[in-house]
Amino acid sequence: FTWIKLRVGDGTDCRFWTDNWSSFGSLQTYLLRNSTSRLGIPATATLSEINEDGNWLLPPARSEELLNLQVYLTELTLTAGKDRYEWVLEDKPLTKFVTGDVYTKLKGETQTLPWTKLVWIKGGVPKHSFLTWLFALDRCPTRDRLLRWGLQTDSNCLLCNMADESRDHLYFLCPFAWSLWTLVAQRCRLVSDRRWDHCLTQLQSLSGNKYVRRVTLLGWQSTVYWIWSERNNRLHRNSYRTVDALFRLLDRQIRDKFLSHRDHNPLLASKLMQIWLPSD
Repeated sequence: FTWIKLRVGDGTDCRFWTDNWSSFGSLQTYLLRNSTSRLGIPATATLSEINEDGNWLLPPARSEELLNLQVYLTELTLTAGKDRYEWVLEDKPLTKFVTGDVYTKLKGETQTLPWTKLVWIKGGVPKHSFLTWLFALDRCPTRDRLLRWGLQTDSNCLLCNMADESRDHLYFLCPFAWSLWTLVAQRCRLVSDRRWDHCLTQLQSLSGNKYVRRVTLLGWQSTVYWIWSERNNRLHRNSYRTVDALFRLLDRQIRDKFLSHRDHNPLLASKLMQIWLPSD
């Protein structure tokens, strides 16, 4: 209610008691919270009906609230224009309703985690972004988490069989995963750190060419996705792919993503592809 303001024009559509037309909100709440008397003003009265030749037909003020309203009305003049409703968020009238703005206002101020800009990237692959978000929160069912839940399972990493499987091991202490990420990082002109938290910090500090940053984050998310895909492939299908085979799949997917921009933005497609393609 507080965000739906009625901008007063001629007052013919403005309901005196219930519309949010004054700085006091609903006058029914403001004036009648300690009283049952409507001051001789009908419940259905409009603002224009209590104005006669520029004079406001209100009884003498017998409360602080009514006095405040009378002072407010001395600065209000009815015009020939129509009354109209407006969305007002953060004291700024909006020309259109935006669901995202209202949602942000409803949920209130929240702390933005520093890695969110690495996850929800422009032009990203939705399933890659979603999986990366889960891993950033450490919510994927890696074997260390399954064991903590009390499930009986082998703890070994399915990719290297050299250490216990965890989020931080998969990205990128695992030699198999590190080999794949190294190939991708080379394409992105990045000398990457091997530890998950250090890698996140490094990616957050990327600066310079925005196209290089976009390609790098897309490549990183694709690596996260294909490593997890290979892990699940080995667990559920007993199917194994080499690092080179996995990189070819990743490479083809990224190229297809860039080529999808050709029709509406050929310059963008060209710039991204030039960054991604090997220099030799």
